[in-house]
Amino acid sequence: MLRLWACLLLLGSIQIQAVPFYGDGYDTEFVPLEHQQQPQGRQETAATVPAQTPNGVEQKPFNVDTITTDVNSPNPAIFFQQSFPFFGNEFFNSFGGFGFGAAQEPWWKGPNVCTEKEEDETVATETEAEETVDTFGQERDGVTNVVRSPLFGQFQFSVNSCAEKPNKHVCTKIVNQNGKKKTLTLTRQCCYGYGRPRNADFTTPCEKIDIKDVEATASDMGAKQFLESARTAGELADMLGAGSGKKVTLFVPNDAAFMEYRGHHQQENNVEDAKAEASKPSIYKLHAVLGEVQLEDVPNEKLLQTELPDQKIRINSYQLPAALGLEPYRFAANCVPIEKHDKLSEQALVHTLGGVLKPLTKNLMDIIRERADMSIMRTVLEKTNLSAMLEDDKPVTIFVPTDAAFDKLEPHLRRALKEGRGCASNILKNHLLDLTFCSLATVPGAKTTAYNLLGEPLLLNRTHRAANQTGPTPIYINNLAKIIDADIMGTNGVLHVIDTILPTESALPMTSLMSQKNLTIFQRLLEASGYDDQFDDLDNVTIFAPTDKALQNTEWARMLKEQPELLNHNLDLLEFLNYHVVKPMIKTCDLSEKSLPTVAGSSVRLNLYSTHALFSDVMNRATVNCARLVHFDDESCGSVLHQVDRALTPPKNNMLKLLEANPNYSKFLELVRKANLTQLLSNDSRSLTLLVPKNDVFEELNESGEGSKPADPMALVKTHIVEDVVCCAGIIPTNWPFVRSIESISGQHLRITRDRRPKIENAGVTKCDVVATNGILHEINDIIVPRPQRQQQQRPQLIPPGAGYQPQGDFDVFF
Repeated sequence: MLRLWACLLLLGSIQIQAVPFYGDGYDTEFVPLEHQQQPQGRQETAATVPAQTPNGVEQKPFNVDTITTDVNSPNPAIFFQQSFPFFGNEFFNSFGGFGFGAAQEPWWKGPNVCTEKEEDETVATETEAEETVDTFGQERDGVTNVVRSPLFGQFQFSVNSCAEKPNKHVCTKIVNQNGKKKTLTLTRQCCYGYGRPRNADFTTPCEKIDIKDVEATASDMGAKQFLESARTAGELADMLGAGSGKKVTLFVPNDAAFMEYRGHHQQENNVEDAKAEASKPSIYKLHAVLGEVQLEDVPNEKLLQTELPDQKIRINSYQLPAALGLEPYRFAANCVPIEKHDKLSEQALVHTLGGVLKPLTKNLMDIIRERADMSIMRTVLEKTNLSAMLEDDKPVTIFVPTDAAFDKLEPHLRRALKEGRGCASNILKNHLLDLTFCSLATVPGAKTTAYNLLGEPLLLNRTHRAANQTGPTPIYINNLAKIIDADIMGTNGVLHVIDTILPTESALPMTSLMSQKNLTIFQRLLEASGYDDQFDDLDNVTIFAPTDKALQNTEWARMLKEQPELLNHNLDLLEFLNYHVVKPMIKTCDLSEKSLPTVAGSSVRLNLYSTHALFSDVMNRATVNCARLVHFDDESCGSVLHQVDRALTPPKNNMLKLLEANPNYSKFLELVRKANLTQLLSNDSRSLTLLVPKNDVFEELNESGEGSKPADPMALVKTHIVEDVVCCAGIIPTNWPFVRSIESISGQHLRITRDRRPKIENAGVTKCDVVATNGILHEINDIIVPRPQRQQQQRPQLIPPGAGYQPQGDFDVFF
């Protein structure tokens, strides 16, 4: 019983840190530090620690979510420790101990640990009243508290939601009582002069460390040149607080980076004395921050005020997959890689950089305005009002295409972007992240996913370094755009220059989307007509575009090939094109059986059918004027594109006029007149299906002696009229007991099925879907002879719903 209780308690109370899960192929994604390890009370993402195979080989990384655009957590280094001192051996050490005998003491209960307590009292909200969260690990009742019981020597179970860092352990107790919220914080850390190895076991105690002079410390870290230069320039003392005794943190460029900086400035400015150029006070003070800044304590996007007035350092942190064998986190200062960090010296805490920090005085929009190769992007940003976002103080990353990248676009998309029309802002948002994404977040051999302002993923992949390659390896986005200039820092984020625009389907102009979906004939007709820009400017519309196969034998396709000049501003062609456009935008999940007015003025008729023998009430096939939707729901800038398997032509005649216009239907027309049903077939408010035998059917019956004039012409004609639109696309093969039928206006139930062709009772359909203003006409090869009513009642009938039917579920699931 105790074991069961402990398991339930474990499931109910453990909060799991977002540790990456890895599988084969190094197809990994990264999460910023604060998104991987979040504070107590925030919903966590379940994850799995890299598993060991039977032979002891760690599994490779696999598909880890992701750098997100969520608001960054203020506590990036928090994780939740689960302690199971149960078996007293090395088993499950990743959970903090699991063994027989006495529980192992964590380092923060050992020697050389200093403790600091803080207490804060505020007014509690109503939801917080009478709530207690105790993470101090005291022995008292409650879900988050310690439970002890003698079992196999000793059983101890504890859940501590505490911030665990190499040299610091922080626990919090929150008590809400009588409308007051009291927060108690207990911090245990290694005392000054003591420390622990970065990846030490949780039992490794604080040990004395060797603390040297700051210059000797920097020299040991490979960064002595910068401090020597600062001392020569007389600035080192000011950087270290001028003997004030205040704690200082130095971000010191390594020797290679500083020498490269000197050489670059000597060449760029033609300065003979490179040391004099590099000895500007601003360069040194820009790398010094008052206070002891340990990177594990710094939240992502934190701005640190430097000793240079009005200059700040932006700190960013990114978690890397453990299977890559690298440091668990990468840190950046203004997107300059922090290579070594948190080294204590006598005068300062030292971090080394892979580059030299530069003063930041311009925001991202200012940088874009000053670049001659970004003039188009500047114009588009200003026209779409996204420039304001790049002038704000919130962190932003923008991937900026050059003017040459715009020239590579197809004309319709280029026009939409340059004019800032339609969904140009969506295309720009595809290039924006609401966080600072430095290039060091990408690692060769791993993939990084970042979500843009549209919520769509951008896949970044850094290539492996070639044997003879120097400099950084290229980074590609969505295997399409290459970053040609990375990590251009502004006061409010970072800019990366790319050579190709990143398109997104939801923001493409309609003509561009048609081209992408291989609807080339319809798109070329739009362009040949000269109305393509007009179509691109449509909003909140549905377009039923015929496939190339549906159009290839039409007169319009012939003219496009042989006489394209006749199509320019051709009003008949414009009417044809507009007849494929309806308002408003309707996705398949919102389709229902009804008539919709087109932009051309006349209407199209939507019908829904089921192709499931058993689930006949689940509508999973749609037609428009009996043309079947074969591909659907491609969104384009506030509109939607569906593909149909035939061209749509506005009907000119009603049923009666169709009969009168075709001499092959004269005998059936004669029966209609004798039955006084001409008014029914000429009524445009009806929606009918008319089944018409050709004259030769009647002639064959006369020759066989079976064709004497029917005694009741009205009954015969009514048997061939259905008060519903039944397109051939809605007739599917069926067998007993899943037979289907339609009901004629005479009350007869007519079985429908399909073998080589659609079949209605004894008659095969020889010509489908002749569209009239009040329904459709099918030509059949026999006179329908209904089955006796008695036989019909012996079979279950599945009658499809009539007009006005609304779909009962997710329509597009069954397409």
